[in-house]
Parts: sequence; structure tokens; C-alpha cells
Amino acid sequence: MTARLLAVLAHPDDESFGIGGTLARYASAGVDVHVAIATDGVAGSVATGYEHTLNDLIAVRRKELAAAAAILDVTLHTLNYRDSGYIGDPANEHPQAFINSDLTEAVGRVVALIRTIRPQVVVTHDETGGYFHPDHIHCWRVVTPAFFASADPSQYSDIGPGPYKPQKLYYSAFPNRMVKIFTMLMRLRGQDPTRAGRNQDIDFTKLGIPRAKLHAEIDYRDYWQTKVLASAEHGSQGGGTSNARALPEALQRRFMAKEYFIRAVPETPDHFREYDLFDGIQ
Repeated sequence: MTARLLAVLAHPDDESFGIGGTLARYASAGVDVHVAIATDGVAGSVATGYEHTLNDLIAVRRKELAAAAAILDVTLHTLNYRDSGYIGDPANEHPQAFINSDLTEAVGRVVALIRTIRPQVVVTHDETGGYFHPDHIHCWRVVTPAFFASADPSQYSDIGPGPYKPQKLYYSAFPNRMVKIFTMLMRLRGQDPTRAGRNQDIDFTKLGIPRAKLHAEIDYRDYWQTKVLASAEHGSQGGGTSNARALPEALQRRFMAKEYFIRAVPETPDHFREYDLFDGIQ
């Protein structure tokens, strides 16, 4: 049996900044890893020194994404919706924005991927979107019904090679304990954790999931450098730089080289722990 994983994520950079360590770990282990990116990233801001890319941002981010995917050694798919921007962004109103897409049509695109790739494990964002990003939340709204519809012959009967039932569905997330550490570091530096991010529109004090509700923990210390290199390809997004990067690399590897997931299917109780997304796969 070939082990396969499909991650459906919102933006170019989510595959690296978010769960890049997990993707690199499984690709290195011989898993057939596929990543589908829903949007083009056009509504995102650019890092200092990349202002010249604003007139050709879709092409720039497409190139960055392809380079990062090659480093992670994953097969890349793009759904080509328009980036919807963050909460309150004028891009929210664009008729081609991902959040304004027809839900039935968007679910069908993911059903087609699942039926074609036939992954045992599917991963997407959780219902909070991590930091309440509208596109991340919409990914959750699209991928969750697609996970179930892909196995149902009465749904989307004209799509794909035939019904297929993946075995596990995970939502990427992070513990609020980690967020509390970041907010403490920000306050020590005189920064306001309620106005974080390049546009100062993210409130760190509201982020994170209680540890009891995070069911899977993936250690990627051996793939730390792979994630760093993939993230660095997203230069227009800052290349993965953050407040945490101010810590010595040895501390980062020791305390930060883990990625966390909520296991949605099979249904899982609080305090459940697993350390491999393929545990229990038939």
C-alpha cells in the first residue's frame, strides 16, 4: 500500500510556514504527499524590499510556492481562487474571492482531488483558521464536507474516478500555551500582542487551542532545516521570519519543532495523544 497525504491549505506559504515540518517529515519517509493551495495570495501584503512585486504579485507568489514545494518534496496542486484578504480587507468583497466562491463548486474541486489522489489522510485548517483568517476558515468549510462527499456515490457522481473514503481528517492548529509564551516575549520587548503581524491586525491574546483538544503532535526536529529553507523561498512574505526567530536556533529546535493537529475523523476525545498521522491506517 502506498501511503498518501493530501493537505488543502489557503495560501502560498501555508505549506511552509504552517505545517512544513510535517510535510517534509512524511515526504522524506516515502509518503506520497500532495498539497493543494486554494488561493493566489494576491491580497496579502509584501515584506520590506518587495514593494516592486506588487504589480505582478500572483506570478511572484506562484514562483515562490513552486520553489518551496520542491524543497518539501511534495506534489503541488492549485485551485486558483482569488485571495480574500484578512478581516475587513476590501478584498473580502471581490466577487472572485475564495470566501465568495460557490460552496458546492469548491467542495467538488476538493472531491475531485480526493478521488484522484486517494489519500488515507487529509489535512486542512481548523474552524478558527488559526488566526481567524477568512480564507483559512473557508478552507475548513470546504474540505470538511468534501472529505465525506468523496465517499458518497450519490454526491458529485460526475466527478473523479469513483467514490473514495479517506480514513483520517486532521485540522492544523497550535496550542494556546505556545501563544502565551510569544505574548510574554512581545511584552518584554515593549510590543503590543493585541496588534501583531505586519499589518498589526492580529490579536495574539485570542489565538491558540487548549492542549487537551490537540490530538496529534508531530516532531519535525530532523526536518527543521527543510522547513526553514522552504519558508525562505517565500521572500515576499518575509521568508518565515517572526518574533520567535530571535531565539537561538538550538532553543527553537528544542521547544518549537512540533506541529499540532486536531483529529476530526475518527472522532476523538479530549486528552487523546498520537504522534503519527498514519497511526491506525488500514
